[in-house]
Amino acid sequence: MEIKNVGIVGCGTMGGGIAQVCAQAGYQVHVLEASETLLQNGIANMKVFLEKGVQKGKVSAEEKDAVLSRIKGSLNIEDLSVCQLVIEAIVEDMEKKRELFSKLDKVLPGHAILATNTSSLSIVDMAAATARPDKVLGIHFFNPAPLMKLAEIVETILVSNETVNIAKEFVQSLGKTFIVAKDLPGFVVNYLQYPFRLHAIRMVERGLATPEDIDKAARLGLGHPMGPLELQDLVGLDITYNACLSIYKETNDPAFLPPVLMKKMIAAGKLGRKTGAGFYNYKDSKQAPLKA
Repeated sequence: MEIKNVGIVGCGTMGGGIAQVCAQAGYQVHVLEASETLLQNGIANMKVFLEKGVQKGKVSAEEKDAVLSRIKGSLNIEDLSVCQLVIEAIVEDMEKKRELFSKLDKVLPGHAILATNTSSLSIVDMAAATARPDKVLGIHFFNPAPLMKLAEIVETILVSNETVNIAKEFVQSLGKTFIVAKDLPGFVVNYLQYPFRLHAIRMVERGLATPEDIDKAARLGLGHPMGPLELQDLVGLDITYNACLSIYKETNDPAFLPPVLMKKMIAAGKLGRKTGAGFYNYKDSKQAPLKA
């Protein structure tokens, strides 16, 4: 099956980034959102990202315009009926994802593939909401999707080899490298790095070191491009909290139990960059650590 039209459900941080990547690879992209405001905000963020690329000389003005011309926004799920592949990137809520997959299953042609960008939820549970479980799998991108080189292809016990092979070719066509993971909580990357981030938060909680020194240790001592708390602020504390709690409920592995400090910061609205404050303060021109 040749993929020409790709559908993206959700135009937030991840959905918008995935849409941009697909459009840059030459695909016609159809983005579905729940409201006109969310849709326009998502497209505006793509424009800003691409404009920065132009300013840095990484993207030409003509290429930017061509990429944006390949992206069409919609509030009507029926508009995705032309797609050979649809990637879901909505909130990490199983019932909402199952409801969406059931609707997509009725709208899309029988040969179309359904993928989810979930970072932690059971994909086979989503597949069970459709009449095409052999054509449902995970294609998990990383934030920011236009820059990160990896994508996880996640196999369920029901997906066909043909679907997996098409997904591999698709990911490679985006200029990404893929790894294959089983449909188990956390897959590969998050099963590795969530406990690392949570442990860094526990260190702050116990007063063992400041966020600045923890991040400096990871960057200069471990060779990481970003410290775990810088990364946490980028991703969002609420996103990680819900994902880790989901994995903990599935596995009972204490490494994934979110620290109390994390819950308190979420209650206080300190979610990271998106709220202007997390382990660091982003409201000022100079990044400064916040008292947790």
